[in-house]
Amino acid sequence: MINISGYDDIIIVDREGTVIYCDLSAREHNRNNDEEMFGRGIEELYPSADEHYPAVEAVREGRAVEDFTIELESTFGRHFTKKGCAFPVFDGDEPVAAIEYSTSFYDRRNLMEIESHADVPIYRKNDTKYVLDNMITGDPEMEKIKKRIEKLAITDSNVLIYGETGTGKELVAQSLHNCSRRFMRKFVSVNCGAIPSGLIEGLIFGTTKGSFTGAEDKEGYFQQAEGGTIFLDEINSLDPLLQVKILKAVETKTIRRVGSDEEVKMDVRIIASTNENPQKLIREGRLRADLYYRLAVSCIFMPPLRKRAGDVRLITDYYIDYYNRKLNMSINPPGEDVRKVLDGYFWPGNVRELRNVIEGAFAFAEDDRITLNELPSHMLREYRRKGGQPRSDVVMTGLTPADYAEEIEKRIVEEAMREAGGSITEAAELLGISKQLMSYKNRKYEG
Repeated sequence: MINISGYDDIIIVDREGTVIYCDLSAREHNRNNDEEMFGRGIEELYPSADEHYPAVEAVREGRAVEDFTIELESTFGRHFTKKGCAFPVFDGDEPVAAIEYSTSFYDRRNLMEIESHADVPIYRKNDTKYVLDNMITGDPEMEKIKKRIEKLAITDSNVLIYGETGTGKELVAQSLHNCSRRFMRKFVSVNCGAIPSGLIEGLIFGTTKGSFTGAEDKEGYFQQAEGGTIFLDEINSLDPLLQVKILKAVETKTIRRVGSDEEVKMDVRIIASTNENPQKLIREGRLRADLYYRLAVSCIFMPPLRKRAGDVRLITDYYIDYYNRKLNMSINPPGEDVRKVLDGYFWPGNVRELRNVIEGAFAFAEDDRITLNELPSHMLREYRRKGGQPRSDVVMTGLTPADYAEEIEKRIVEEAMREAGGSITEAAELLGISKQLMSYKNRKYEG
């Protein structure tokens, strides 16, 4: 009996190697949506695939491939490893198709891609990647929030979420959607602060052909979310006139496309968020009070990470396990010296910043444990300012003065490159040296 519980992806091919069905978590490997692949050859999904591709071999030979590991190239030219199993489907004695269950493992260089991965196929289809179980916490107040989400999910009430950047407001919004009766329909997320003011009205409400130069008949985000949920992130960044139009849509449950006189009914649950206290925003005129009262039928306040007792350690261990699984690595939990630095940090970027720290540590870790060497230097400086004395993980006894100086320089160069995200230009600016000298130093110590 083949155990398929540990796999994320499903592909079904016929005798010709044509894709009959696929549901892939790693969408970034392929230029097409899953549905667009139906009826196409497996080589269009993975250009490096040939007649030895496991599913193709299973249907051709009429036998199961119970444990395969294969190196593949995506349509974007990225290389990755796939592990899984494939077994044939018979019509009588004739193999007519094959089903493949698999999981893709990423290269360290592609760490950012992992964030678009969703483990549960049903949620990939509604454009979400988070469910309530993704809220990792042991904090009593956060446990109350999780119970509140479950209760709010059975209603269609509008919800306003507020909290600092990185506290997990979209996680809450997606969890509300996925716990609700609307979970089979789309979840449409709109970052109101990231869209130019001249474009956002048309994107939210849709456009009518001829309403302005180049305009086409196009659905807006509200219509795309029909029957589901729309999440208006940083709604306070919208200008007052657009806030009035949002208010009308909320009150009348209708929208009007730009350039149209027709009112279109909508059945959409609205979840909004702000990264500042709503009362402060109202006082400063950045959020209309009438819109606030319409949206804040129920409010959820997300506390900052520094106020969540014990959660830094829980979330650290969660992401270490997460990246181990996705990168097929075996990094152990950090030692107590690293724990103390993480526990004592202020975390202005909250959970998002902690995730990025762990991600960066995985990218640079050379051993089987995250050490102080993999932590950003500003965190160590803050710890020292507070009286902590994290020990060095590099023992340099027995070195000549010249070797000692070179080792110190190497660590400075590596730390600058880490903080600059691999950018030679930014690393040079951090150290106050020329780009050419930084490039030379980086080449010198890379090998």
